[in-house]
Amino acid sequence: MSEDELPYNEIMAHVGELVDEIMAYPDPTVGRQVEELLDWVDVFHREGLGRLIDMVRQWRGELFLEDAARDFVIGTFLETYDLGEGRPVDSAAEEAVAAALEEVRPFVESHGGTIVVDSIVDGIVTVQMLGSCDGCPSSTATLTGGVETALREHWPNFRKLEVVDPVAEEAEATNGAATPEAQPVLLQIRGHEGA
Repeated sequence: MSEDELPYNEIMAHVGELVDEIMAYPDPTVGRQVEELLDWVDVFHREGLGRLIDMVRQWRGELFLEDAARDFVIGTFLETYDLGEGRPVDSAAEEAVAAALEEVRPFVESHGGTIVVDSIVDGIVTVQMLGSCDGCPSSTATLTGGVETALREHWPNFRKLEVVDPVAEEAEATNGAATPEAQPVLLQIRGHEGA
């Protein structure tokens, strides 16, 4: 079948059918190799496209992303990876993130903390670490070791995890800008006024 015979929005469904046929091949090595090949191609596309979307957003390109999402081919491509502007967060993505957090929630709560989802945008899950987790050095290990692993297992379009500082967010909301972080107190040696 040539590429001209298949509408663009049906290509991924056809790819899925072909994968199912190959996975049914009697030699299991072939199936594992095809699965690995698809995983690497998927990572290649998701991360590259995700970074491009991040750059467009940094340049305040939301209007551009909205226009791009309206284009049939580009919109279909972005939607495949849960990226882009102008559409609500996929409920499957929300469910996957919730399921991933449920796996690690007992551990986090056993240490007196909690994790709250702030946003899910373009494969990036932004969370707040609250309770005794806020500022705890172990919370970073918990995030990378537990939460990120769970998110990767539950949501194929997961790209990265970001932690929002609730204090900085509150300060930004009330003042319009984040308050500077307190600097460590340095030992002051008196008698060197000119220095």
